[in-house]
Amino acid sequence: MRTKKMIAMLIAAAALLSSVACRSDVKDTSSPENSSSIVTEEAAPTKLKNLMTETELSRVKVGELTLLDEDKTESSGKVQVYIGTPEDRRQNIEEIKDVLTSEEYEECIREIDGLDSDYREINTALVDGRYIFNWIPEYDYDGGEITMRYSDDELTFNDFEELKPYMRESMTEDLKDYWEESEIAQMYEDTVALWQSVIDGTYEEITKEEAERLRTEYEEIQNNRAFNGDYKSNWEYVRGEVEEVKDSVKEISIYDEELDTDFLVHVTLPPNFDESKTYPMFVFSDGVWRFGNVPSIRKLMENGEIEDVILVTIGYNYKMDGTSMQVRSRYLYEEREKNLDFITDNLAPYLSELYNIDVEHSGFYGHSAGGVMSHYAAFNSDKYENQPFKYYIIGSPAFWELHRLDNVKDPDAYKTEYGYFDRNDTFNKVIFICGGENEDPEYEEYYDGYDTTLEGIANLMKRLESHGVTTAKSKIYENSGHWQFIPDMFIEFFREYYGK
Repeated sequence: MRTKKMIAMLIAAAALLSSVACRSDVKDTSSPENSSSIVTEEAAPTKLKNLMTETELSRVKVGELTLLDEDKTESSGKVQVYIGTPEDRRQNIEEIKDVLTSEEYEECIREIDGLDSDYREINTALVDGRYIFNWIPEYDYDGGEITMRYSDDELTFNDFEELKPYMRESMTEDLKDYWEESEIAQMYEDTVALWQSVIDGTYEEITKEEAERLRTEYEEIQNNRAFNGDYKSNWEYVRGEVEEVKDSVKEISIYDEELDTDFLVHVTLPPNFDESKTYPMFVFSDGVWRFGNVPSIRKLMENGEIEDVILVTIGYNYKMDGTSMQVRSRYLYEEREKNLDFITDNLAPYLSELYNIDVEHSGFYGHSAGGVMSHYAAFNSDKYENQPFKYYIIGSPAFWELHRLDNVKDPDAYKTEYGYFDRNDTFNKVIFICGGENEDPEYEEYYDGYDTTLEGIANLMKRLESHGVTTAKSKIYENSGHWQFIPDMFIEFFREYYGK
């Protein structure tokens, strides 16, 4: 049985038709901002009350980073291809007939029938054992001018370099509803490697039998990996960058009874960490992606551009797929209250006992579903005795998704900031809200008449201004979709709020 990823690629392949195969400056919308860079003078750290149960405390495990131990091996860039015949292509089309419309299927067959019997093409391609489903070049392509058919469009590019941005954009559009960002990025890198090897003539030509064996092996690996709960390969990061900081990373498994979940927390200590000193802490949700941003932020500390900060990412144990929307919906939408309890009364106090944490200058970040969680955390923070965070980054909050889930109570509660201003006269947190200029069209089929992501950001700013909040700031990043702006945003944020 094919995995969801493979079906997605086959659907994309049906839409992509090439000449050789039938495949089918930042806008600133700031409100007045009173905050400044963090205060650097030493003060006795505010103590947080640890409410972990004996069971939870007994199950904590602190160790060294294990993320690099397997799965994320260095890519060798090995490209293997099988040069097939029109009949091989016909066989491929028959395999995906069920996901094609009758018109698409008939068009593919007509094209195959029009090929000479001696016609040859790349039928199967693998890069480091990973199967490439579409965007296959001609086997003798030399890197020059090329005409591609994509759906009803036919476009001519002067060379491969000119084609690559279009390839990346189209691949993202085809797969965004099925794959995560890291998976799309990997497929794009593999596809570029394939094309370059064809241009350079460096690929290894394999037999049909070998191609079928490798393809079957690839499918089995994908299925078994999911079945066995081995999701390390879904974590997005640059191995070399993590290698440089791994000795400063602690990997902590911390269990929460309310959620009956083992969270996997990565704590990255600053350069020249001194356990006698006090440091602010910055916590990121969605550790499966955000741990990959840690090295670049830590580099700012190494360069003396920002104060030393302890960086903390919250993920799930490697037997859970942190990229799964089902998983993220549970913790970031449906059971936000329990998740906030865990972060506020368990995780933050526990880390404060391990390290001297300056909670007066610590922060929390979430993006998309995590952006909804960050907003929820900020405007429910008054309900807790523990106050672990001053700063909250609300990234591309997908408020519209709250209306799509059956298990979310009162999906409109976010529009009143969960009653915060009914309970309080003032707001003493610092809010940074951000999004990408081009992201609204990416999810337009899901809005169902509710605010788009950017409308949600604009309306949130209006509400905060109406309540007299002067510590909220909003930035919409130009030329960016839902996630592309994140690395630059982090650099800007840490320079502004933690700059020396």
